[in-house]
Amino acid sequence: MSSPNGARRVVNTLESLGVFVIFGIPGIHNLDIYTALTESEIRHVTARHEQGAGFMADGYARSTGKTGVALVISGPGLTNILTPMAQALHDSIPMLVISSQIPTPFIGRRCGFLHELPDSASLAQGVSKKSFCARTPEEVPAVIRSAWDLASDGRPGPVHVEIPMDVLGQTSGGKVSFQDSPPPYPDFLIPEGAMTRTADLLDNSSNPVIFVGGGSCGASEALSKLAEISGAMVIETCAGKGTVDERNPLCLGARSHFPCVREALSEADLILAFGTELSPTDLWEKPLPKNVTLVQVDLDPANFSRNGMADIGITADANEIASALLQMVSPNPSRSAGTKEQVSRLIEKSSEELATVTGMGDELDSMNALVSAIRKAIPEEGILFADMTGPAYVAISEYPAYSPRTFLHPVGFGTLGLALPGAIGAAIARPSRPVCVMAGDGGFQFTLPELAVAVQERLPIPVVIWNDHGFGEIRRNENARHPGMFIAVDNTPPDLALLASAYGAKYSRPETPGDISASIRQAFSAGVPTIIECTTGNGGVH
Repeated sequence: MSSPNGARRVVNTLESLGVFVIFGIPGIHNLDIYTALTESEIRHVTARHEQGAGFMADGYARSTGKTGVALVISGPGLTNILTPMAQALHDSIPMLVISSQIPTPFIGRRCGFLHELPDSASLAQGVSKKSFCARTPEEVPAVIRSAWDLASDGRPGPVHVEIPMDVLGQTSGGKVSFQDSPPPYPDFLIPEGAMTRTADLLDNSSNPVIFVGGGSCGASEALSKLAEISGAMVIETCAGKGTVDERNPLCLGARSHFPCVREALSEADLILAFGTELSPTDLWEKPLPKNVTLVQVDLDPANFSRNGMADIGITADANEIASALLQMVSPNPSRSAGTKEQVSRLIEKSSEELATVTGMGDELDSMNALVSAIRKAIPEEGILFADMTGPAYVAISEYPAYSPRTFLHPVGFGTLGLALPGAIGAAIARPSRPVCVMAGDGGFQFTLPELAVAVQERLPIPVVIWNDHGFGEIRRNENARHPGMFIAVDNTPPDLALLASAYGAKYSRPETPGDISASIRQAFSAGVPTIIECTTGNGGVH
């Protein structure tokens, strides 16, 4: 029996890693892999654009914590997926991107070969944890396994593998020379006495705060119990929403950008930050107070000095440390009762500050009504994929998330168009969970063709579109700069009813918030996606 070629080794390796679905687009340069897929049980979902494939892999990973896989061709296929890779890198989303490459003899020669890039590895390296190249068929399994491990090792992120066409087609390439295994993250480092010091600080703190980021999604139960025992107030980043149930009376949710919460933070004497780099995006470009003791728990030790200096840095999994602290911290029921009263006051005060903080003006009531209607329609375990749109900025604080990975929003890199393909990836990854999209008409059109994928895959996704005829957030900013003068923001959207019909999707244009909730519930059982068009109007939604 002849040895398998490089492409068959790609598929065999993915199968051995437990991959059951990949997102991609076939092209002449990667057809050997697709030939191998014809004999595999791996499900392939064909995107309409490589950016869509990348966002689907992101959505798969963002909703599960497991590595999503995308397959593209060399040249334009790779450049098209760079944006999803950059989004995944910024938000620490594990993703494996496999691209073909032109034949080995032509690499780097600038000879005009089809889909040739001068230095594709450097392009990919700039938006990933690492870019690998398999130089022989024999190297393929080791390269893919190394990339797969690196994607989830330590701080997660996207990893790229390119394989030349001749390697994909060859059954043997000679001696195996692969020595490019990624350097492993250092073993978890817990400084001597750090746990005891942290527990003592928490016991003796007057106003402790637990800051919860996206890297703590697996520590939901432990962090909730730690907050209850210690009486600490919980603040979540956007990526950490739902890690502690936002109905928990100790949890402020993602409200660190409100003036009243900033004032409360200024009075804190201890912050325990779990799974967050405390980036300018996480903190809305407002640094933490200087007089606070900061303990950071993170898989990436570079975060302990990246955005300020931690007093104690613990390189470890959030759940491991939170669980250990539970055994060390003394219960403080009186502080817990006081914190619950404080959180209640802050939530009430932040509602009064919402208009000023968001700058949404006359549209705020309509956006709030929309966000509330969506929350009422989505079951507790359901997932909302929110694009970069006005209602999503309101939802960051006003949409309560009850569990981790249920409010998904590209707040970090801020890519328009992620929500629809991301939701497709999530719906395929978690078919038992309802998945909903909230997007603006502008952002929706960035990846509009992926609606066809949702139809073809028979995914009952409600696609709620806030139609303000253009780029509403930029329009508001332009108006603040030069009132009444606008440029490049008033864009005529397509007729969404005709668009839905053309794609074979359903369509609804509800008149009231109650109608919106009803439309979403109906869409969950429609068998295909449903476009639900919402617009502003005199303080209501119609």
